[in-house]
Amino acid sequence: MTDLFSPAKETEPLDREDPAIAEVREIWQEVLRVDDIGPDEDLYDLGGHSLTITQIIARARRRLGVEVSLDVFFDNPTVAGMAEEVTRLRGEQA
Repeated sequence: MTDLFSPAKETEPLDREDPAIAEVREIWQEVLRVDDIGPDEDLYDLGGHSLTITQIIARARRRLGVEVSLDVFFDNPTVAGMAEEVTRLRGEQA
C-alpha cells in the first residue's frame, strides 16, 4: 500500500535515461526560444509551425546526423516523439 503522506519518490529525469531526448530538447529550445520544454509538450502548443519545423530538421541533420521526416511532426510532435525517431534512424545507420 502506498503512503499518501510520504513525499513523492524522485524519479530520474528522462533525458538522463535517453541522451537523444536531451539533444532534441536543446535543438527545440534554440529554435522555439523556449527555456524549458518537457518531453511530451506539443510542438504546436509551443508556437511551432512549418518554418520552425524546417529549422529543427536542418539542425538535426547537421548536429545529430539524421534526416528526420516531416511526418514525425504530424504523427508525434513532441521532443520524445522526435527523439524516438532519431534513435530509430541512428540504428538504421549502424
